[in-house]
Amino acid sequence: MAAYREHITVSGMLGVAYAAAAVFMGGFSIVQGIVAGILTWIAGMLPDLDSESGRPVRELSTMTAALAPLLLLQHTNELGISGDRAMLFAMLLYGFVRYGGSAVLAKLTVHRGMFHSIPALIIAAECTFLGYHSPQLRVRLLMAVGVAIGFLSHLILDEMYSVQWNGVRIRFSKSAGSALKFFGKEFLPNGVALGLLMFLTYASLMSAGIIPEPHREPAPEMLEVTGDLDDAPAYRMADEPPGTVIR
Repeated sequence: MAAYREHITVSGMLGVAYAAAAVFMGGFSIVQGIVAGILTWIAGMLPDLDSESGRPVRELSTMTAALAPLLLLQHTNELGISGDRAMLFAMLLYGFVRYGGSAVLAKLTVHRGMFHSIPALIIAAECTFLGYHSPQLRVRLLMAVGVAIGFLSHLILDEMYSVQWNGVRIRFSKSAGSALKFFGKEFLPNGVALGLLMFLTYASLMSAGIIPEPHREPAPEMLEVTGDLDDAPAYRMADEPPGTVIR
């Protein structure tokens, strides 16, 4: 298994390369490229949220708790929250993620569980796609792909370090195959992960406009307004008021 230092080093290098490619090859702004690079770097540490040691969980919980209020503040106008209320919700969200989230993860997760899996990778990317606020679809895709790249680098490193070379002989450790997997050993974590994956995939497809939202008809391409009514009579007689005498 790769150490924590290797993970942050590799994901950091990938983040720099991804940011440069986004700016110079993708046509994104410098700020967008830097944000995508930082998300790539952070995502390289996300699978260690189920780590049994204290340092990865502590640092990841702090970074995740710092990012969550920023994502919330991007959506304050849509949620109808502003001013002091927005600040209050941001502080409450930080405390909930920093302390409540880490405590829940410590109770419910095991190391090398479903956090180290392909479904978890897709879930992290889809959460980024749905949570990042931007009117441009390509910007949200940029951030989501960056998270996927960083997450994948962690899984690949863990699998690479599970292979041990002894001269010309190759020996696999017990952790081999526990990172790049689609299913774990326990039924409940598998069901929760796959259920969340299907829900987020459906929400992402709706957000991208690939599938229509339920109970909503698409708007017509062009609406023609005219004053001509083909089925209207040429003239219409008004009814006489009661008591009117015609002479």
